[in-house]
Amino acid sequence: MACQRNQVKNAANISTNISAGKLAPTKKTPVDSLVFQDKMIRIYKIDSISFFKEQQQADYRRDTIASVSDINVVKKMLQGRVKFGGYTPGKDMEVDTLVEGNLIALVRFNDGRLLSAGKTEGAIDLLENMFVKYFPSEEVMLLEGGHTTDQALDLRQGKWDVEEIGNLDYVYFSKHKKYRLNGMFNGQECSSYFLQKKENGGYLTYAQIPLDWNDNFELCTLKEIFWKGDQQVYFRNFFYGAPHDKRAGFYRLDIISED
Repeated sequence: MACQRNQVKNAANISTNISAGKLAPTKKTPVDSLVFQDKMIRIYKIDSISFFKEQQQADYRRDTIASVSDINVVKKMLQGRVKFGGYTPGKDMEVDTLVEGNLIALVRFNDGRLLSAGKTEGAIDLLENMFVKYFPSEEVMLLEGGHTTDQALDLRQGKWDVEEIGNLDYVYFSKHKKYRLNGMFNGQECSSYFLQKKENGGYLTYAQIPLDWNDNFELCTLKEIFWKGDQQVYFRNFFYGAPHDKRAGFYRLDIISED
């Protein structure tokens, strides 16, 4: 948003007085710049002073989701629901459940459906992903694919699309947990992010957060995230390897909600 310059008479005299210490320069009021908008969200770029002021006033405390990464513990927790195994020498295209390993041979979702290694379903093949951790409260398994890509299995809801499930280590809840910010790493330089809304005891996708607009990548890695209430989330945009990139900076996202 362009700011109009005020027309001031005797500008030269004022400039001289400022240099002589007679007058203090007037500070410009920071203006939030709208950089993206759709029917669900608005994103504004803001100045650092506003960001840190809101951060201090919000007094936000992140509530993380507990997870278990010890595969032996998880095997006991998911006995009868998930079969683990490893590769047998000379048989790289199948998972042997008699071999110790962090691969998954079979998954039985709560609705009774099965997902087997070697059979591609949608965007996931269990043969290409290794177990990372399990989130018991959400019944979600986090996996890692090639190029450290995040993959996930939601046993409760019968889903295996990481773009819907996310990596729950990315989650930041709003104040009353009405919404949450989620995300994932897809093997490229930047992560992907989306908002979820709580419905019927679970969280469903509410809106995608775009990484690019104006035909250019604008967002990459979100840091120093905090919520103000349930409708606004603040974050700092960061580019690894290019911390002074002009696209880096501070942002506020507003949720457009009818309720």
